[in-house]
Amino acid sequence: MLDGAILILCGVGGVQPQTLTVNKQMIRYNVPRLIFVNKLDRMGANPWSAIYSAREKLGICCAAVQAPIGEDERLRGLIDIIRNKAYYFDGPNGENIREEPVPAELQKMVGEKLHELVGQLANIDPELEEMFL
Repeated sequence: MLDGAILILCGVGGVQPQTLTVNKQMIRYNVPRLIFVNKLDRMGANPWSAIYSAREKLGICCAAVQAPIGEDERLRGLIDIIRNKAYYFDGPNGENIREEPVPAELQKMVGEKLHELVGQLANIDPELEEMFL
């Protein structure tokens, strides 16, 4: 019995051929899923491109609930878009997590991503769509 699954996308490559196969199985068995974008600390990583490719290539209605702070090897933490909090990974291996307010320079991006998240939810829920419109 399978209640749900996590579909892992590469932050650099996005949707890859094996992703298509796994997604077809998830559709066939009607498995609810979360998408996790990994490897965001690698050169050329772009979570927004991975999300876009999931929408385009897999036909999945999805949006980010977290956003990275920094890019590539300068990844320093993440932002919880729903709670509007920033989490920094301190220490040699990022083992110390520090919570802070979202930096002012990222507030606009967080607002846009929250709007996008609500918009994607409105696409699948008629009541939310009414509220959104």
